[in-house]
Amino acid sequence: MLSFCILFPALAGLIRFAKISPVFHPFIYCIWIGVFNECLSILIIKSGHSNAVNFNIYMLVESFFFLWQFKNWKFFENHKHSFSILLGVICFAWLLETVIIFKVTSFSSYFLITYSCMLSLMSINLLSRLILTERGSLLKNPVFIICIAFIIYYTFSVLSEAFWVYGLNESKDFRLNVSNISVFTNLLANLLYTFAIIWMPNKQRFSLPSL
Repeated sequence: MLSFCILFPALAGLIRFAKISPVFHPFIYCIWIGVFNECLSILIIKSGHSNAVNFNIYMLVESFFFLWQFKNWKFFENHKHSFSILLGVICFAWLLETVIIFKVTSFSSYFLITYSCMLSLMSINLLSRLILTERGSLLKNPVFIICIAFIIYYTFSVLSEAFWVYGLNESKDFRLNVSNISVFTNLLANLLYTFAIIWMPNKQRFSLPSL
């Protein structure tokens, strides 16, 4: 049931939503969609079916919201067409795997690897900008905290998914270890998300630093 640790940031977002700057709204929305997806997955699995369809759709929706969030953080400010290009690449990659090559009823491993790599690299890039420009405490900077969580969670997602794709998961002990690490990274990421939401500035006093 540790998968429901996403409830921590979801509740924090619900409590603080009215006060949080709209700049961070895409992130909050994505957390709430994640809660819905977890609940739906539990119901589908308990009914004896695979949750591949809703998982694949959730990954696509999540990628849209997180790209929107990076846009709000002015990540694409110096390359205005990059947002549209990345959005197009994401849609094409998702359709290619889930509709053309495979089926939506099978887990989109290659899309997950591609998307996770993209999000990790974007987070590293934004993190380096913050380190150079932020004058206050980075430990209280919600953008910094979220980027750290993204790097930890999505870098491991790339590795764990690659194990499945390339058949490196044949050992039962190895699969168990990967699963345990996955649970830990998920818990850590959601705790970091919660702290980030707590430190998100209020509407009237927020001004995103030039990145």
